[in-house]
Amino acid sequence: MFLRKKIFAVLALSLVLVCSAQAKKLSLLAISKGEAPDDNKRCEVSLSEDNGDKHGDFTLLLKFEQKGWAAVDKPKKGGWSSYKTVHLNIFNPSDKALDSVAFMVKGAKMTETPDNRKDWPLALKPGKNEVVLELKGQICADGKSVLDVSHVLRWAFYNLTDTDGIVIYIQRIWLEE
Repeated sequence: MFLRKKIFAVLALSLVLVCSAQAKKLSLLAISKGEAPDDNKRCEVSLSEDNGDKHGDFTLLLKFEQKGWAAVDKPKKGGWSSYKTVHLNIFNPSDKALDSVAFMVKGAKMTETPDNRKDWPLALKPGKNEVVLELKGQICADGKSVLDVSHVLRWAFYNLTDTDGIVIYIQRIWLEE
């Protein structure tokens, strides 16, 4: 009986440790529920059943024109301070690598200057891409300010070039501790 209680205690403690070791995650868009960027310029945004992680999963299809973007302004989930990374699952349907798309975060100060804005150019190989972007200590576009993610005012995908017809599928986007 004593041995059985000891084994049970060890198993219970192991389960608690495993559960507490899992990273806290926050989904930025519920794509399967139809959530999509709300500020789109020169970018067609639609839900698609193509190129999902699993059968029946929806993706966001982004078709960019030159210098176009798909952005979420004043996101409901804007407090990112407790998170370390942004995770992007993106599918590139082209048979060529794509380096003309970027992910951008605009931090707590809403100005039209490059302070408190961070741009991450994305290098997307053909097919599925799992991108992890560090949030902590990122230097902004002005070259000196540190990105303030305490209250994110905007995040976006955008086309860096004057090329039309760039297509990507967003499978998932989330934050992790």
